[in-house]
Amino acid sequence: MDPKLTTEEFIELMGVTTSNINSQFELWLTVTFAVIVASYLAGHKLSAGLRYLIATLYTLVSLLLVMMLMQAVRLADFFLGDVLATQTWGDPMRISIATLRFVVWGLGTVATLVFIFRGYRGAD
Repeated sequence: MDPKLTTEEFIELMGVTTSNINSQFELWLTVTFAVIVASYLAGHKLSAGLRYLIATLYTLVSLLLVMMLMQAVRLADFFLGDVLATQTWGDPMRISIATLRFVVWGLGTVATLVFIFRGYRGAD
């Protein structure tokens, strides 16, 4: 059995990995939007302890999704190995997209955590 990937297998694996990463990012966006809306609408009614619980849960979900994203990338790297290094992984566009995704993820998480404590309706 030849250990090298065929072009079709390479395309399929890249598609599955990209889809997995995009799904995790979309889930994070959905969770973030839900937390922001809930914090805005009900934040003035929540005790400080409940706000801390929401912030903790949101942070844990964000970290879990980032770890899942990193695992998907690591798995793709394991299967594709040298192919990624020579063909696509070093592509400046891919590096830019990956970097911006992590920047958006990080800044969005921090902004949402701030919003949980200060962004509710009626806040001074």
